[in-house]
Amino acid sequence: MNVQPLLALGRQLSGLAWVQGPGGNLSVKLGQTLAVKASGTRLGDLDAPRALAYVPLREAYAALAGDPTAMRTLFEHTPRPSLETWLHALPGRYVAHTHPLGVLLLACSRHRVPDGMADVPAALPGRDLALAMQTGGHGDAWLLRNHGLVVRASSAQQALRQTRAIDAACRKRFGVKRSDVPRLPEIRGQDVSGGHVLPLPSRAIAPPRYLFPDAVVLGAETPVAALTTQAAAEKLALDPRPGVLVAPDGQRWAVARNRDQLRDVVEVVTAHDWLLARLGAAAVPLPQGMTSAILAMPAERFRQLGVAG
Repeated sequence: MNVQPLLALGRQLSGLAWVQGPGGNLSVKLGQTLAVKASGTRLGDLDAPRALAYVPLREAYAALAGDPTAMRTLFEHTPRPSLETWLHALPGRYVAHTHPLGVLLLACSRHRVPDGMADVPAALPGRDLALAMQTGGHGDAWLLRNHGLVVRASSAQQALRQTRAIDAACRKRFGVKRSDVPRLPEIRGQDVSGGHVLPLPSRAIAPPRYLFPDAVVLGAETPVAALTTQAAAEKLALDPRPGVLVAPDGQRWAVARNRDQLRDVVEVVTAHDWLLARLGAAAVPLPQGMTSAILAMPAERFRQLGVAG
């Protein structure tokens, strides 16, 4: 099975401007098999061992249609496929799901989507989102509110061209040049008991607003009386998921069990901060109640903790 075009697509769509941390996912249908990004894998690392999951297409189709056996077994494959494998069961030889920053500006606001795209309301990642896409349109591109972009194409290069063109159109709506997109800062974390911390830019003191799912999973804020290594160690001991510690004055630390997760947090927070600054009062957060629902998803617990839930 030739997956080389998919691996190249992953490298071309990796990085802060296109997807943050281990988010996003790609797939290709190879005969009766679906090759899809494995859970927790970065798009740029699809050539690594166990970075792709291979599942029978009939099983993915049956799971999307609601077959209880297929729904149970779909994520029992090793490596575990992406939690959004559901949407890769939709038609299209190549399916690319990314979180381009230009697209997120539009997806996290009330701006109208470009012509020819389906406008999909915010939905819980996974089967709920795939069903919303199924209902929302039958074209080749879907804008997912408070989430990102999905395109389907007959080739990897076509998927790349579509993704880049849509992101450019969205950035144009906001007068954002390619050079305006933030870059990932240098990451030099400090060791603490049970993990690592890294200072983040402070933010205005206000209740957190989460614009997209990865901001909930990787950038969830935990208030502390003071930013200390002891506070970070206590956080990781009580809740080993990566996240952000916030002091009363708005100072913040990224905190994670390992350096890969620390980088994930910094990427997500850098993108989220940029979106909030660009959108200001026009930013539309995730619907009420979706934050806790995302954190409770078994697939998200697996992705962050490496255990089945």
